[in-house]
Amino acid sequence: MNGLWIIDTTDIYQTMGVMLLKGSYLDILSPPEPKKRLEYDYSDQNGISADTTSPLRYNAKRFKINIAIAASSHAQFWTRYNSFITLIDKPGTFSLYIADLGVTVNLLYEGAKCVSKSRSLKNGTPVAVYEISLLEPNPTSRQYD
Repeated sequence: MNGLWIIDTTDIYQTMGVMLLKGSYLDILSPPEPKKRLEYDYSDQNGISADTTSPLRYNAKRFKINIAIAASSHAQFWTRYNSFITLIDKPGTFSLYIADLGVTVNLLYEGAKCVSKSRSLKNGTPVAVYEISLLEPNPTSRQYD
């Protein structure tokens, strides 16, 4: 699983035990929503007159991905958790490369919530699942392999 998910230059699975979970690619694969075209509604005409000559522009995309952080000890879990949050919670965008899709997206971190965890983070093998909220400010800036 090495090299599947890279944030900036960091392989998040290899260095932090972070995995993107099933379903996380769906919003990334969905096309962005176009911005509303200019429309004119003349009272003396049926229907509307829409701008059909201007190039189509797109809205920013907000979406969520689910990740899991796995570790072999309590201390390792919190080290990996803090490293991951520090990696995405910074000024400006970060790039997420997804090898399965062959795409790099530029994202802003908007928040996270824990949606499940192993029975105990202190004993056994700690694992926690988070829902990460992201903003792709310009969906046309994606890079493809």
